[in-house]
Amino acid sequence: MSEDSKAPHTTSVARLLWILLALLALLALSAGSALVKLGVWNNVINLGVSVSKTVLVMAVFMHETEARNLTRLASVLGFVWLTMLIGLSLFDFVTRSHVPAPW
Repeated sequence: MSEDSKAPHTTSVARLLWILLALLALLALSAGSALVKLGVWNNVINLGVSVSKTVLVMAVFMHETEARNLTRLASVLGFVWLTMLIGLSLFDFVTRSHVPAPW
């Protein structure tokens, strides 16, 4: 049997349950932070939670830890592109001057 015809990778049920618990805990943390007034820290906490959830989903369900280098590069470049789009949109929004309605 050659290296190319390996059996597909399977993830244990116990590991999937731990990931489910972690994702549910992160969901509870982000929902709970919406109810507590922390000022600018609400955004920081929610961004951290969303990055953590994204990393968990990519590592476990998208099998990025076992992926080839080209697949990893495509994933990283996708996130870089998304970051650039969000950053440019926020820059455009912040730098616009307020124009009052003509009526």
